[in-house]
Amino acid sequence: MISITSFSYLAFLAVVLTGYYLIKPNWQSAYLLLASLLFYVLSCASYTLIYLAVSTLSVYYAARAIGRQTQERRAKRILAFTLCLNFGLLAVLKYHSFALDNVNMVRGLLGQEKINWPVSLAASLGISYYTLQLCGYLLDCYWKVGKVQESFARFALFACYFPQMTSGPVSRYKQVQESLYAEHRFEYGRITHGLKRMAWGMFKKMVIADRLGLIVNSVYGNYETYHMSIIWAGIFCFALQLYTDFSGCMDIILGTSECFGITLPENFRNPFFSTTIQEFWQRWHITLGTWLKDYILDPVLKSDLWIRLGEDSRKRLGKKWGKRAPTYLGMLILWLAMGLWHGSGWKFIIGEGLWFWLVIIAGNMCGKPLQRLNARLHINAGNFAWITFQRLRTFFIFSLGLICFRAADMGEVWAVLKAGVTHYGQRGFSQVKGDLGIVNLVMLCVGLVIFAAAEIMQDRKTDIFVWITERPAAISWCVYLAVCAMILLSLSISGQSFIYAGF
Repeated sequence: MISITSFSYLAFLAVVLTGYYLIKPNWQSAYLLLASLLFYVLSCASYTLIYLAVSTLSVYYAARAIGRQTQERRAKRILAFTLCLNFGLLAVLKYHSFALDNVNMVRGLLGQEKINWPVSLAASLGISYYTLQLCGYLLDCYWKVGKVQESFARFALFACYFPQMTSGPVSRYKQVQESLYAEHRFEYGRITHGLKRMAWGMFKKMVIADRLGLIVNSVYGNYETYHMSIIWAGIFCFALQLYTDFSGCMDIILGTSECFGITLPENFRNPFFSTTIQEFWQRWHITLGTWLKDYILDPVLKSDLWIRLGEDSRKRLGKKWGKRAPTYLGMLILWLAMGLWHGSGWKFIIGEGLWFWLVIIAGNMCGKPLQRLNARLHINAGNFAWITFQRLRTFFIFSLGLICFRAADMGEVWAVLKAGVTHYGQRGFSQVKGDLGIVNLVMLCVGLVIFAAAEIMQDRKTDIFVWITERPAAISWCVYLAVCAMILLSLSISGQSFIYAGF
């Protein structure tokens, strides 16, 4: 796979970008499609292109058929078949091992022999992302809230546009169709802004995330020997690593796309400034969260079954809890889907799904009693200290869920948590400093200070790239050169793949 922080990617982008602005503008869409297919073939096993082709062709023709249908029953059958085909393909390629492990666990309890699966299946690049994109487009066409794209070449570009094939974002067709197919002229300001955003993404990934990864790997690999304070430091470092890794990836992808004049949706909005977990997930992996809400939660809550469930609940539980129970149950389905999307294992279902569902439900149930308590204690909701406490509390809760994300399995999750409250191991900060090295430690600290300043500015609605550009030329170029120098000095420890590229 071509890493988007590698020289190979930069060279590929330079060649594609040059040709993009040299050819006739009305050829640009076809040119990008060819470039995207070439990127796909260069990045993974070429035979997996079959899976992408099946999804693209099935959704393209299903959407056209649904658009021509006059009978609702036939349209619904076409929709159901195509959704089952695409999600079934995703399930087979991504979850077959998880399913087989659970079947064998049950067979073992019953005293039966395990089943062996001799065939190794490789999933196609970005299958978790493009499956959601294509199925979202199909549902929009079925619900008549989106237009059917008649041109197969244009639709194929939407399916496999190369910047977002590695880690998203999960784009909606109606969000990107205008800029994706428009004719773009060379604009120096737009391209330089895109390149600056790419550099910022590489800075977050290579200077910060990869160095944090060294600490996290050391702590999780030797948690039995570390002092519990360092174990918790490793847990919190992973939360920072995941954010700088994933948001850095998004900066490179969105910056790349900006160079082509194509606008992709933002995926993050300073999540660590959130005061509740519910707000956090409205700021984190935004495109996935809104997709799950719009295409799973809302249809479930509006279904006839859920409406009847709500009526029955109000009769049995009363008006207050009868209204809440179906909503909470629908949210459970959403969060189970969230957990499954993140990985094929119980640790993802529990840590990325059930944990956050429980926290959000608890927050909703305790919301008004806590407000009354705050009023009695005369706590000012706008007080800086109180807001800071809420943000730290949210960060702590999020970091707890990520233990399941980082640990090898649920057994290691419990072991790490136990070590975090009982271990007084000999290895402390000096050992971490020794493993990281003084130069890397200084680079990490400097990088975190720059990152924190940029996050504060962005949370205050300041475009850091415009802000730097508006400074005197000497200051701007010092910043650019410093960022580039730190990226180059990080080449020796870089090379770790993006965490979310595995989905």
